[in-house]
Amino acid sequence: MMPTKIKLTHLVLDMDLGGLRRLISQMVPVMARDVFDVNVVCMNRKGCFGNQLEADGFNVKLLQKNQKRADLWYPVRLAHYLRKRKTDILHMHAGTFIFGALAGSLAFTPATIYTEHGRAVVDSLVRHVEDRIAVKLVNRLVPVSDDLKDVLIERIGAPPHKLTTIINGIATDLFIPRSKPRALLEEFSISDKCRVIGTVARLDAIKDQLSMIKAFELVAGRINDCRLILVGDGPMRDELEEYISTRGLQRQVIITGQRSDVPEFLNLFDLFVLSSLSEGTSMSLLEAMASGVPAVVTGVGGNPAIVTHEIDGLVVEPSDPAALADAILRLLSDENLLRIFSERSAAKVRRDFSIERMTENYCRLYLEILHAKRRFVDVQL
Repeated sequence: MMPTKIKLTHLVLDMDLGGLRRLISQMVPVMARDVFDVNVVCMNRKGCFGNQLEADGFNVKLLQKNQKRADLWYPVRLAHYLRKRKTDILHMHAGTFIFGALAGSLAFTPATIYTEHGRAVVDSLVRHVEDRIAVKLVNRLVPVSDDLKDVLIERIGAPPHKLTTIINGIATDLFIPRSKPRALLEEFSISDKCRVIGTVARLDAIKDQLSMIKAFELVAGRINDCRLILVGDGPMRDELEEYISTRGLQRQVIITGQRSDVPEFLNLFDLFVLSSLSEGTSMSLLEAMASGVPAVVTGVGGNPAIVTHEIDGLVVEPSDPAALADAILRLLSDENLLRIFSERSAAKVRRDFSIERMTENYCRLYLEILHAKRRFVDVQL
């Protein structure tokens, strides 16, 4: 008789393009299939990553909450699903905390875990109240950086004994150093000698791409042939495009919108920039470094834990376009330093930030919680 597998459910808003969704899509296939029976529940829509997981043979369910108004009964419906599936572990992700915490409690799910991937600079009152309730209902919270751990303690009163930091990981076989892709050079009319500065992120105020564009203006005054490419979309796009147009930067600053060819864009970049005001552990930053692209980042959230200043990249203060421009110019004017940071960045991510290492840490946490409740005590990794 085959041993019973541990039933694990990931709860997400959707599996559209984005760092968090990509993380889950890469995490699920590398989990020990002889130990875990994994599925994903989407609250809004499945999205491209959800469809890909389904094509690879994984169960992705759309259990949709009301898209037009507050859905007070959603936790009850979700709890019914969890009981029906006999879920052993409910793993919640961004935007699902209160729904999952209530449903897990109603369903008496043995292990409930919430991963905090990042927070706004200031929480809304509604989220503050919801999180204060949800934190009392779950077994464990997983911040993706030690900085976020401190934030959870201070803002929502998370008990330290419930907190376990697990740093994000990436698929290091997908993001590797390569030559610049000819197709993208041609698509955007970029010459072989052009210096390309880039980022991959949601166009959101918390990412502060406006400071990045202002910094690029200073850089472009010193380097004739250069481009800034922003890969992504979001609520700040119109404002950013208006600024670009007002400053006459349309030829030099490119906003691509959502793209599925992120690995190729990273290979196009000479330098990766992250200008965030707040950050968890940036998947895009890890992917850029694994691709051999040195980074200039703001010293917020988990960024300084990934980029070691003056060792494999540069760290600057947030909201300071002049400092950001100086760091960019320093690296682009020093080919030897750029090469050293490139090699060190790629080596660091492969050593410390692989998806396999991250997944193993999560699996150990799952078993720790279940074993404490005397469930699956004979199961070891």
